[in-house]
Amino acid sequence: MIELKGLSKTYHTASGDVKALENVDLRIEDGDIYGIIGLSGAGKSTLVRCINLLEKPDSGEVLVDGKELTALSDRELRRARQSISMIFQGFNLLMQRTSLDNVCFPMELAGVKKDAARKKARELLELVGLPDKAGAYPVQLSGGQKQRVAIARALASDPKVLLCDEATSALDPQTTRSILALLKELNRKLGVTVVVITHEMRVVEQICSHVAILDKGVIQESGPVAEVFANPRTEAGRRLVMPEDDKIHVLPENRLVRLVFNGLSVVEPVIATLARDQGICLNIIAADTRSIGAKTYGSMVLALPLDETDAARALIYLREIEGVTAEEVTDYVQ
Repeated sequence: MIELKGLSKTYHTASGDVKALENVDLRIEDGDIYGIIGLSGAGKSTLVRCINLLEKPDSGEVLVDGKELTALSDRELRRARQSISMIFQGFNLLMQRTSLDNVCFPMELAGVKKDAARKKARELLELVGLPDKAGAYPVQLSGGQKQRVAIARALASDPKVLLCDEATSALDPQTTRSILALLKELNRKLGVTVVVITHEMRVVEQICSHVAILDKGVIQESGPVAEVFANPRTEAGRRLVMPEDDKIHVLPENRLVRLVFNGLSVVEPVIATLARDQGICLNIIAADTRSIGAKTYGSMVLALPLDETDAARALIYLREIEGVTAEEVTDYVQ
């Protein structure tokens, strides 16, 4: 288990102090796939680097498996870090080494005998789907293949925790999906805890069971992905989850209603059943919905009928649908 307690970090620069993290509390259970999401500059990379103490926090505690890392000696910290591996956006492979030798590298540093290291490296390349790329150099690999080699290398020390710092940001959508599927499979097979740092909602949706939203160095909200996406409680959460209603242009006479789906309903029948059952047709102004675990989450903005009686009937109908929250909104541009 990973526990962060009261974690704070400030960078002192020529132009002034920059508060990267402020009093962060976070708990990540063993075997979880935990997402930490935020926009650029939110403090995500600082947070993940504090977990393995590549960045030392100014205050607070970092506990991994009950050990307080900030209290360890340098030697003890090096030993503790062997159970925490990291993969990066830029892969960080050694360009003059083959895939096999890249995977062997951390084992060489740990003093593993050459034959044993090469045997294990081949097994790991097989595990990540690259058994035929052992002799290839990084320049001969695609972006997705490089990241697979980086994942194999990260697994060479048999880690309990795998930190992924924007690990798919440099990849195309299809390759991203395949890498995330690989991480999910490794989590299932090996029981490794995966911490995913990202600015992309689709990454969290595809792989994570829990998520924390970080904004300006502060954890704004956290919890199961479905709950956070269904009902974001903070402005930072709504910015990430809800459509950008402030950019919606509608006629001045239109009234708008926002539907929030919490996973108990599907999107498509809502409009159709309203038209069928009540004879009322609504226009879709904006929608930002997603499927998580075969259920629908997100929100939709609809234009209510101009007739006040029909608008009132539509609101009553929508508010009675199980699993849907309906509220009128006025934060749009005319």
